[in-house]
Amino acid sequence: MEKGWDDKDDLIGKVLAGEGTAQETEEILKWVNQSEENKLYFESLKTIFDKAASAETQIQFDTDAAWNKVHKKITIKSDNVIPLYKSRSLFNQPLRIAAGIIILLGVAYTAYQLTAPAVQTLALVSDQATKTDTLPDGSTAFLNKKSELTYEFNPREKTRKVVLKGEAFFSVKHEEDKPFVIEADEILVRDIGTEFNLKAYPDKDTIEIIVTHGEVQFYTRNDEGLNLLAGEKAIYTKSSKKFYRIEKPDTNALAYKTKVFSFNNTDLKSVVNLLNEVYDSKIKLANEKLFNCRLTANFKEDNASIIAEVIAETMGLTITRKDDVITLDGKGCDQ
Repeated sequence: MEKGWDDKDDLIGKVLAGEGTAQETEEILKWVNQSEENKLYFESLKTIFDKAASAETQIQFDTDAAWNKVHKKITIKSDNVIPLYKSRSLFNQPLRIAAGIIILLGVAYTAYQLTAPAVQTLALVSDQATKTDTLPDGSTAFLNKKSELTYEFNPREKTRKVVLKGEAFFSVKHEEDKPFVIEADEILVRDIGTEFNLKAYPDKDTIEIIVTHGEVQFYTRNDEGLNLLAGEKAIYTKSSKKFYRIEKPDTNALAYKTKVFSFNNTDLKSVVNLLNEVYDSKIKLANEKLFNCRLTANFKEDNASIIAEVIAETMGLTITRKDDVITLDGKGCDQ
């Protein structure tokens, strides 16, 4: 129901007093059925109304003060002022009840605002190092470097919303009645019991997602997008506004989190670039002849220096160190 609280309370009062139109009554009924919270709120107001309308109940309100306020509002401000006089015959029982309902609705709404659960929020920022944290709902987020996210849980709307800039791996605590939705630029990702990695740097034209467990919906507000299962990857291109399902996901897409690398006939330049990106290391190739040398190997190390030594030994290269720079040198590879 697209109304503010004051409008809604006025409409509820009309319906309870039997003065609402069929359309207004239908609107209130639809709103009541939208959630258990709405139903409880309506029933509490109906209880108040029933008590106020009961012949045995003495309603304790300052009707004179209420009448004076109404008088000031409806007196015509012109040269010909029409005087209004209080009259017990005019302010009859139905109007007493209506005035009482308005006051009680105000009190009820104030109480509701004071007792309603607070919105839960959390902000995470990573700069030169990765960062992991548990979100208020029990889900976890592992941020890559130069990433940030904000989390918000609204207990009234029962929605969990995350806004991501950068890259993060999410392990979502699935709750059917509390949707978990991530916004990343123009992309939305809805959890369906899931673990997945989302890469969405604002300065990049592509947004990438890899699902490692469960299922997600990868979409925009104008396009239902794709549903992805475990082991699947997709890319969204901002410039073309199109989705692409990737048949063979990059095996090293999660290396920033796992520190596990799997190279299969990978050119040495790409290997070095990935190691430097993940470890903030400074590994260099001494000459361009080495760029296209191919490496097939698996690594699980927390030390870029050790990996560089293994590469040098495997490929017959020399290794030198100066300050924090590691240089690999050799004759190159026959292509």
